[in-house]
Amino acid sequence: MRAGLIALQRGDLAAAESNLAAANKLAPRDGRVWVALSQTYWRLHRNGDAEDAAGKAAAFAPEDAVVLQSLAIYYSETNQTLKAAQAQAKYSAKAPENRAARERAGALYFEAGRPLLEQQKFAEALAIFKEGSVRLPGDAQLELALGVAYYGLRRFDEAADAFLRTIGIAPETEQPYGFLGRILDQIPSRLPQVTQRFAEYETTHPASAAAYLLHAKALDAQSLDVEKALHLLEKSIAIDAGDASAHFEMGTVLDRLQRFADAAAEFARRRNSRRRTLPRITVWRVITIVSASTQPHRRSGKNMRNW
Repeated sequence: MRAGLIALQRGDLAAAESNLAAANKLAPRDGRVWVALSQTYWRLHRNGDAEDAAGKAAAFAPEDAVVLQSLAIYYSETNQTLKAAQAQAKYSAKAPENRAARERAGALYFEAGRPLLEQQKFAEALAIFKEGSVRLPGDAQLELALGVAYYGLRRFDEAADAFLRTIGIAPETEQPYGFLGRILDQIPSRLPQVTQRFAEYETTHPASAAAYLLHAKALDAQSLDVEKALHLLEKSIAIDAGDASAHFEMGTVLDRLQRFADAAAEFARRRNSRRRTLPRITVWRVITIVSASTQPHRRSGKNMRNW
């Protein structure tokens, strides 16, 4: 086996196959031999033999960390991304100190589900992201992806729960706040939790027009403390007077206060302003927003890791 691995490393595939086949005859249930053979066959373009060998490696050594790591590499190279994610997740569970291995597993699960999001096959994407979030609890990217899949399926309560979990893991991530701000009227039972998160976000982002706007929208959605909502909107507009959505929300609050002339003026300002602090979210924009990000709890940036 050692001779075969050395030959494989230096690219002598004939010698690698010969030695590894000999090792396989001596130890036909050795998963490490089988996984090395799978790599050898793959490089020899014997794809069927490679797949068969990888299957035997997984069957004979399902808990061997070396085999799992090698299978993750093999399945990645052969574009079997979900299998790669599953093997990598099992490997990372056996090496909890290896943070990079866990991050790699999360990235693979997302890459497995991303094409399904792009094809708007949200139920299929959901199954992958749910599996990933169970195997890799506390992964903010997978929770955000899970929320997007629920959003696409119009399962708004479950989407809200996933976005709230994302905030709990990575509170500096901007995207889940924006998604929640767009579905407030669909998630009445989640509004107290959402309002608390928005208030915390506002406190930690005193220069953000969006933070004040989101907090105000959450209060207005529950008909709570209209005067406070008005004050928050005044702060938002003071920071960014060109935001149409803030003027619309201000008009709604003023109308609730029966200040009809002031409300009409705000609605007029809204019509004259095309820009939005909270951009309109379509299905395609959902995918684009999520796909353009980087993980803040893993890096210093505010967005999720590159999707």
